[in-house]
Amino acid sequence: MNKETREEYLETLYKLSLKADGKKIKTGEIAEELGVKPPTVTEVLPRLEEEGCLEYRPYQGVKLTGKGLTEGKRIVRTHRVIEVFLDEYFSISGQTLHEKACEMEHIFDLEMINEMCERLGAPEECPHGNEIPPCDIEICPVEGDRD
Repeated sequence: MNKETREEYLETLYKLSLKADGKKIKTGEIAEELGVKPPTVTEVLPRLEEEGCLEYRPYQGVKLTGKGLTEGKRIVRTHRVIEVFLDEYFSISGQTLHEKACEMEHIFDLEMINEMCERLGAPEECPHGNEIPPCDIEICPVEGDRD
């Protein structure tokens, strides 16, 4: 699985986990959110489980592990900081803003995002009004960001 696909799944699972309030997430929910078919999701989940990012039981659902929550939170933070940057420095808004941030979130490493966030004045919300997770000891640094 490529980096972009992996990060899209972890980002989506993180957001769904926040809504699930401790309950397992069904593969159908994940498929709907990602715009893919359920069999595609059931093909990817075991790979993320092997990496230690989640616990998956067919027909029972998915729950992110600490590692999965950490990585998902980092990806969400990256996406939202980029949205603030694009909103502030370019005339991009709405769905286009979201789509461009989604494309860019996979190329910025943690150090770059932290600097971008600092230069933007450590915003607490993205242009859509969603909270930007702070950079704290729990999510900084994540393995592999300095490769």
